[in-house]
Amino acid sequence: MKPAKPTDDLVLQEVWRIKDTLSASYGHDVKRLFAETRKREKLSGHPLVRPPKRRKV
Repeated sequence: MKPAKPTDDLVLQEVWRIKDTLSASYGHDVKRLFAETRKREKLSGHPLVRPPKRRKV
């Protein structure tokens, strides 16, 4: 996998900064991040993540 190329796109830089901050706040642990997402989803009463419907094979 090639390393990400630096960019002058300020919007993309901000998205990366937010992603890195959010990831760091959960110790870069995807399971912890999604556990918090599911918790917030239940509290809000609105679905935050809508997985695609599975097709029958």
